[in-house]
Amino acid sequence: DCRTGEVLFQKKLPAEANKKIIGLAQEERVSSILTYQDGLIITNNEECPYVKIEAGINHLRVRQVDEMADYVDFSVPKFLMCDDGDYLALTEARVKAALGRDFSVYRSEPFFLEIMPQNIDKAHSLQKLLSNIGLTADSMICCGDGFNDISMIEYAGLGVAMENAQPIVKESADFITKSNDEDGILHVINTFLRA
Repeated sequence: DCRTGEVLFQKKLPAEANKKIIGLAQEERVSSILTYQDGLIITNNEECPYVKIEAGINHLRVRQVDEMADYVDFSVPKFLMCDDGDYLALTEARVKAALGRDFSVYRSEPFFLEIMPQNIDKAHSLQKLLSNIGLTADSMICCGDGFNDISMIEYAGLGVAMENAQPIVKESADFITKSNDEDGILHVINTFLRA
């Protein structure tokens, strides 16, 4: 809640799962794995271009640690396995099978494979928010462009994909707006919210 600073909903991975997830990244030979601690990205490979992308998106500094499995002995919100999109497409099913039903595993971008607690995705989180403020999905518009946006696009009363979205994201949408670079969100506001 921006007014009070109260966290309305939070769910983290159990610390005892960390070694298994980090071990899977090593077994699958992904170029890097990352997580978060106190406003930092923690990774085994600070030179990985995908780690640098994540740092740029979130404006976070990066700390490289030599032994991720020993260092990350605390609960974290998620891990990201980072590598070439074609390689992660092959890796995703094996990671899902190895981790089982207690985890949500999906690619948010072609080069990011996210591992989070079960049932943690944007739709589930928005459902918690809507319940807290007394609204339903029918009163919500969601816009997105990445794989991890599909659940909320399908959940929303009006699901919108950006023009620059992945093809599968566009297939999930009710409406396709302009790209991020062409003020696609503003186009949605002008189209659906202006009287």
